[in-house]
Amino acid sequence: MNREEQQKKIIDEYIPGTSGIYLLSPRFGKTLLAINIIKKIKAKKILWVTDSIKLRDVDVPEEFIKWKAKSYINKTTIITYSSLTKIKGEFDIIILDEIQRITINNTKNFFNRTIKGKVAIGLTGTMPEHEEKLNIIKRLGLKIIKSITIDEAVKQEFIADYEINVIECNLNNNDAIINAGNKTKRFKTTEYKQYSYLDNNVRKAMFSRNQAMIKFAILNRMRAIYNSKTKEDVGHLLMKTLTGRKLIFSGSIKQAERFSKNTYHSKTNNIKLNRFLDGNLNELACVNAGGTGFTYKGVDHFIIVQSNSNKNGNFVQKLSRSMLKQDNYKAQIWVVCLLNTKDEEWVKNALKNFDSKKIKYINFKNL
Repeated sequence: MNREEQQKKIIDEYIPGTSGIYLLSPRFGKTLLAINIIKKIKAKKILWVTDSIKLRDVDVPEEFIKWKAKSYINKTTIITYSSLTKIKGEFDIIILDEIQRITINNTKNFFNRTIKGKVAIGLTGTMPEHEEKLNIIKRLGLKIIKSITIDEAVKQEFIADYEINVIECNLNNNDAIINAGNKTKRFKTTEYKQYSYLDNNVRKAMFSRNQAMIKFAILNRMRAIYNSKTKEDVGHLLMKTLTGRKLIFSGSIKQAERFSKNTYHSKTNNIKLNRFLDGNLNELACVNAGGTGFTYKGVDHFIIVQSNSNKNGNFVQKLSRSMLKQDNYKAQIWVVCLLNTKDEEWVKNALKNFDSKKIKYINFKNL
């Protein structure tokens, strides 16, 4: 059954008045599915909550036009999650695109009943794992209506097949390159010693049960991983040795700018992005911007220097940018992993929904 047949089957099976979540592989066509549900129930007042300004202003309206639903645009209020608290009213249907973006703060108007919907449809490729978010979904009364995994989509040829290469590296314990200490006493230390110190601080904070202390300690440890020179060196090596067009996701804006002069992030315009999308640039460095809402064609290598645990679906969103179905194409994905750190746990959790037979683990020394 191809994607179009699957879409038709889901819509045929949809019972008007039913609320729930469609947990569907990237590139299945979740926006089209939601539009078809809107058509089926002939909604007159629609609230569509999406993930970004670009999706709000460009992509979603264009999808309405593309799928012959232009008459519904004027009936639809399209907003981002950050604006959800400003909305009040009653709607025939509420579309929660990328439902993992919900928080206690941005959904409060649902629970104080200033936003009401006869039907609520959640769309996502990755269900959140945060207990807080799962509780919100439960309180909203939303259960999974239909699920199609990434590997099911690959088998049914909705999306491209893939190969994931996890490049494993160790903290540098030879070179004292990290500035450490306090204002009165500064000294140089190695990545390994600095991480060990910060990791020990996390354990001490956990024992104290002081939430502010815990948050501060975890943030410091996370920054050490994100700013690891070892990881960045591996990223540079991949950018240098891999041939063809490359898209790299970095841990920070400064790191992205060190990887390439062609960047797209929260502090740039979209000139370089559009040139890359058009095939006029052979490399682009991003951070989080660029990880959702874009279709990249003819890209030979997708490199993720910094992962997260994917609790909000960020990792899968980035990775799925590589899975556009193309002739004679298999997505080549490279993930840098810092062993014996929290980073190793993040990568393991982020990849748990992918076929282990398609994941290779390579020591960076063997590149």
